[in-house]
Amino acid sequence: MKIGWIFAFMISCSVAAGDIVTVSESIVKSTLSAENWQLSKSEWSRYQELMNKPEAYGLVDNNPLVVLGQFARNDEERQRYANRLVALDKKRIDGLLALDKAYRNAWETLYPTLTPITQRLPERVSLFVTANCEPCIDALKEWRTHGVNVDVFMIDSKNNDFTLREWASRAGIRKSDVTAHFITLNHDPRGLWFQLGKGQAVPGAAVEREGVWSVISLPSS
Repeated sequence: MKIGWIFAFMISCSVAAGDIVTVSESIVKSTLSAENWQLSKSEWSRYQELMNKPEAYGLVDNNPLVVLGQFARNDEERQRYANRLVALDKKRIDGLLALDKAYRNAWETLYPTLTPITQRLPERVSLFVTANCEPCIDALKEWRTHGVNVDVFMIDSKNNDFTLREWASRAGIRKSDVTAHFITLNHDPRGLWFQLGKGQAVPGAAVEREGVWSVISLPSS
């Protein structure tokens, strides 16, 4: 009888220890995740609360900054998360450009007589921009330089046509290009880029093939 009680006690202790380890691992993982995104404990807690709400359905793959920014409680808070997203994406793009440069140098060194295979460009892309995004204008020009037609979608225009036209004017878009449908100007009221970009900052480009959207990178110069 005593052996049975001892055995039961050992199992109970083992389960309790397992629970403690699981909780500890969860706390460590949560802390590391918050640190990775440079979020405070309160910000990370709010992010987790938001992800448990029905409004966050479909946002499971989005990064915490996008979720917190999308459900910001005021303009100042939203701008703060937007600034972090821009800084994060700047770092990511710098890394991609550095890698692309290193790749080209390696190709020229290893295969100086061979021309690298160029990527096949789509006939048309959807380019997602914001009103005060200078890199977005550069991205538009880059696509057009490669002969690709562009559907511009402004994600922060709030359906204001004047804001969209003002951006188009700064981008140097000609009326003839719009008339010929080489370029179209659109709002993004459904938040398509938030769904496709999964946290990426603008400019972002995507193509639709047979109803399926995919994000693509800028063409190489």
